[in-house]
Amino acid sequence: MKKTPFIGFYGYWVILTYLSIFSAVTGMYFAINGNVTYAIFCLMICGVCDMFDGPVARLKKRTNREETFGILIDSLADIISFGVFPAVVGHAIFSSNPPQYDGRLGTIISIAVLSAYVLTALIRLAYFNVIEIELHGKNEKRKYYEGLPVTNVALIIPVVYAVCIRFSFPLAPVYSAVLAILSIAFVVRIRIPKLRLRYMIGFCLIGLIIAVFVF
Repeated sequence: MKKTPFIGFYGYWVILTYLSIFSAVTGMYFAINGNVTYAIFCLMICGVCDMFDGPVARLKKRTNREETFGILIDSLADIISFGVFPAVVGHAIFSSNPPQYDGRLGTIISIAVLSAYVLTALIRLAYFNVIEIELHGKNEKRKYYEGLPVTNVALIIPVVYAVCIRFSFPLAPVYSAVLAILSIAFVVRIRIPKLRLRYMIGFCLIGLIIAVFVF
C-alpha cells in the first residue's frame, strides 16, 4: 500500500462519502441561515452519494485496512449527514415555526426530540458497524438490516417536507413527530431487506420528482 503525506485514504472509492459530508455541511449552513428548502435539497444529495458509494467502492480491490476504513468512514459520515444534519434542519424549522406550546415547554420538547433522534441514529450506526465487521471477518454479505437504516431519512424527510409545503400542514409539529417516529424505527429490532441497485435508482427518481415539486 502506497504511503501518502496524510493519514486516511483518498481513492475514488471514498470520494462519494466525502462529497456527502460537503453536502451535509452546506445544508447545515443553509438551514442555520433560514433556507430550509435548500437544506432539504442537500439532504437528498447526501442520500444519492450514500446509495452509490458502496457499488463504487466494490469496483476497487481493497486491502483489509482499506475495507475497514471504508466501513468506519461511511458510518461516521452517516451520523453527520443523516443524524446531525436533520437535527440542525429541525432546529431551523422549530426556530422559525415554533410549536404551539408554552415557550419553555416547547424548548424542552424540541431539545428532547432532537437529542433522541441523534442518539438513536448513533446507536443504530454503531450496532451496524459491529455486525458489518463481524460479517467482513467471516467473508459473508449482509442480507438484511436490523432497524431502519438512517440513510432512509434522505427520502423520508424530503417527502414529509414536500407534503407539508404542498398542503400547508404545520411543519414544526409534523417534523417533530416524524423525528420521534424515526428515532424508534432506528433501534427497534425489525428486519428490513437490503435493496438492490435498481430499487435505489427508483428511489433516486422519486427524489428527483420531489426536487422538481418543491423547487
